[in-house]
Parts: sequence; structure tokens; C-alpha cells
Amino acid sequence: MSQKPNTKDTNKELLPTYETATGPIEFTLKSDLLFHYVMQRSKPALIGLVCSLKGISPDTVKDLEVMNPIDISAAPKETVMDLKLTLNSNEIINIELQVYWDKYWIKRSLLYMCRGYDCLEEGDDYSKLKPTTHYCITDLDILPENTSFYSTYYLMEEKTHQIYSKNLSIGVLQLQYTENATEEDSNNNLVFWAKLFNAKTWEEFKAIACDNPVIKEVGDLMLMMNVDQKEREILEGQRRYREQVASQYTAGYTDAEEKLTPVIDELQEKVDAANQTIAKDKEIIAQLKAEIEDLKSKK
Repeated sequence: MSQKPNTKDTNKELLPTYETATGPIEFTLKSDLLFHYVMQRSKPALIGLVCSLKGISPDTVKDLEVMNPIDISAAPKETVMDLKLTLNSNEIINIELQVYWDKYWIKRSLLYMCRGYDCLEEGDDYSKLKPTTHYCITDLDILPENTSFYSTYYLMEEKTHQIYSKNLSIGVLQLQYTENATEEDSNNNLVFWAKLFNAKTWEEFKAIACDNPVIKEVGDLMLMMNVDQKEREILEGQRRYREQVASQYTAGYTDAEEKLTPVIDELQEKVDAANQTIAKDKEIIAQLKAEIEDLKSKK
């Protein structure tokens, strides 16, 4: 008597696998919505990425919790796609993809880092504050004159460069400068991850993954999102929204600067002139006072 096929096994066999995919990857790991969803679904991959960014061994990770999981089918276009994480219950990590130009990203990154650090409830003891790191993965030149592949920023003393605290930091992985990676970057698998983010075809992705079981899960999840019609529509809607916002945002900055810069420059010139006049007047007043005191002493 023949047995009925196991429905679950049959469905599993029918699922597409990235290992047979070919051609361009329309929605790569640079898609912030796809990135967020894939990383929350594949904990081994998320641990691997976090360990590479921090330069630590996966053995040190006891727990890594996604604090803002998303439901992709219900995610509105304006949803913030940064990954907010808690590492080992005593450290806060925020990972963002910055693939659309934002002239004021540095100011925004400081705000996000400080918001993450400010995790206390009213009345909580300051000892409950947790070290906080904001990581940015980008392929844009958002750091003026910095062509490093990977950079870490701390608060430090200006003259001695003594670090004030490591409880606040910002890490920036610049995907466009892979050739500038250090030996330490390579040893921490940051170059490996950068190549995965930069992969534009399934052939490239497979060549980089090299049968890595952790990345196989990532690749399969990426493929599922690229071929599922509903998820593709959501990803496309998200992309269009991001492009539109980035365009309006940049245009807004540009228009405002073009209109206000001449006015600001003119006002600053008046302020500088007024300060010079005040300085001269103070000097004259000081001389007159000195003359008065001299005359009084001769009475």
C-alpha cells in the first residue's frame, strides 16, 4: 500500500533556492526593508554581521534580540528600517543602511545614537545605562574626506586624543572603499559582508557565499522575497517611497540653502562689522578712563 507524500516535505522541496538562481538581483541586501526582514529571520547571519562589525567572536554572543521586528506584509512605507538590537542584554546596537543621500546624516546619526543610549525610565539609576553603538552601512560618501573602509568614532579629548567614554560610538562601513580594507577588517569578515552587500547578480552572490550554510539561509530568504509577487510589490513601494523622500529631502536642503545663504552671509558681515566697532569703542573708552584716572591723580 503506497503512502501519501508528506505535504510539508513536498512543499519544502518546491521552495526556490538561491543556488539555482541566475541573473540580476533586483532587491539586494542594500534594500533596507529586505535587509531588516532577512536579518530578523536569520539569527545566525545577524550574529555573524554583528560580530564582524564589533570584531568579536560569535562564542561571546549569549543572546541577540531584535527589538523592532517587522511584519513585512503590514509594514507601512514610512516605517523606520534600522535594526535595533540588544546584545547579551547589556548593550544596545543600531544598524542602518544609508543608500540614499542625506547631507545631514552626521547630525542624524548622533541623534539616533543618543536616543538609543537614553533607555532609562523615570527614576532609574544611571547604572542601568547601556553602551550604545550606531552602525551605518553605506555606499555613499557621507563622511567628508574619509575614504576608510571601516571607521569607528568615539568621544575624545581634542589635544591628547584620550577617549572620554566608549559607551557611545558610531561605526561606519563604506562599501565603496573595499580596496582600502585593513588586514583586521578582512580577518573580521567585514570584506566578506561588504561583497555580499555589493553583489548585483546571483552568480556574484553564490561565488562569495561558497556554500556557507549561514549565507545559504540569507540567499534563500532574499530569493523568496524577490520572486514572491506580493513581497516584490511591497519592496518596490518601499523603494519608490525612499527615492521620493530622498529627492524631496535633498531638494529642500538645496533650495533653502540657495535662498538663505546670501541673507545669512550679509547678516554675518554686519555682525562682524558691529563686533569690530564695539571692540574699537571699548578701546577708546578704556583710554579715556585711563586719562581721567591720570588727571585725578594729579589734583
